[in-house]
Amino acid sequence: MTTPSPTTPPVTASSDDYTYDLHVDVPLAQSLSALTDDTAITQWWTSATRSERHGDDVRLFMGNGDTLVDFTVEHPVGTDDVAWNVTACVLSDWIGTKPTFSVRRNDEGSCDIEFRHVGLGPALECYDQCRAGWDHFMPSLNQFLETGEGRSNEPRDRSAS
Repeated sequence: MTTPSPTTPPVTASSDDYTYDLHVDVPLAQSLSALTDDTAITQWWTSATRSERHGDDVRLFMGNGDTLVDFTVEHPVGTDDVAWNVTACVLSDWIGTKPTFSVRRNDEGSCDIEFRHVGLGPALECYDQCRAGWDHFMPSLNQFLETGEGRSNEPRDRSAS
């Protein structure tokens, strides 16, 4: 597992960051829970250590039980934005990046989720592999929110890698 050096500069959003937009027919609170609660994250991505709120440190695990990524949940009170500040990862390119979710409630009670992995762009060596991963897990999040069952850790289409 690679951890950041003390001099790792923070990343800022760029026009070539990986993005993905969802529209889900579920309440705002349910959408936010899927991004901050370990039990929910496990259902659409992979197994995770305990998390429920802003400031929690989370560790996600690969299918074989090895650590995949460590991040800190950032969900400031009074906002509908969630960010995962990546602090360690098997993919060194991810360290210091921020998967971010902007959740917006619509008038009819559904939500739009704008996902941006800040710092994950085509210049990174892992970009194609990571894009393929997100292209699997974002629909898994959508499916989980709307049906209660995601596609965590299922085999993915590797054609994009």
